[in-house]
Amino acid sequence: MSLTLIDRFHPRLRGEQQAAIEAGQLRIRDELALLEGEQLRPLALLSLLMLIIGALFFVALTLVSILARGHGLQINAGFGGILLWLLANVIAYIVVLPLHEAIHGLAFAFWGGKPYFGTKLPLALYCSAKNQLFRRDPYLVVGMAPLVIITLAGIVFTLLAPGAASYTLFGTIGNLSGAAGDLVVALRLLRQPRSILIEDTETGYRSWEIAA
Repeated sequence: MSLTLIDRFHPRLRGEQQAAIEAGQLRIRDELALLEGEQLRPLALLSLLMLIIGALFFVALTLVSILARGHGLQINAGFGGILLWLLANVIAYIVVLPLHEAIHGLAFAFWGGKPYFGTKLPLALYCSAKNQLFRRDPYLVVGMAPLVIITLAGIVFTLLAPGAASYTLFGTIGNLSGAAGDLVVALRLLRQPRSILIEDTETGYRSWEIAA
């Protein structure tokens, strides 16, 4: 297997370490597959917890923002209004799935990587960077970018236009819940040295270190 170190901002160091990689000085340090065995249950529980927290936070933020504008609560309880609200939220949730992965891809590309996208049935998308190695901190940026960017965008949108934002609640909350795996990976990597090199996989990561 040929692994390429990605680091557009430190070309000299990258060249030196790439030579070590090609000389066979890599050794594996850690590996995580989120969708296998004992990882599935805690991941599902964390995703559910983030869903509940996200729902409580954004519903409360929406209500407070509406009340703060002095308009009061104007709810269209008719069948047509409820159906439109549900439809808009379902569309928002569907749209946020590829958006989440696109942000991962842009972050990979920012560091100089070449992302690729795929699907896992029935409705799971992923973005990875096959046979490429990233330093720990840049990889953390890649992993957390969709959670941070979409959540902040949701907060700003809710504060500026709470009524309209209520039609995208499912998308914002779903993105938060769907980022559970990204959060698990980030917390685990933060306990490892900054010097490690990360290989992204479709269901997790593999970390390597260059032997002295």
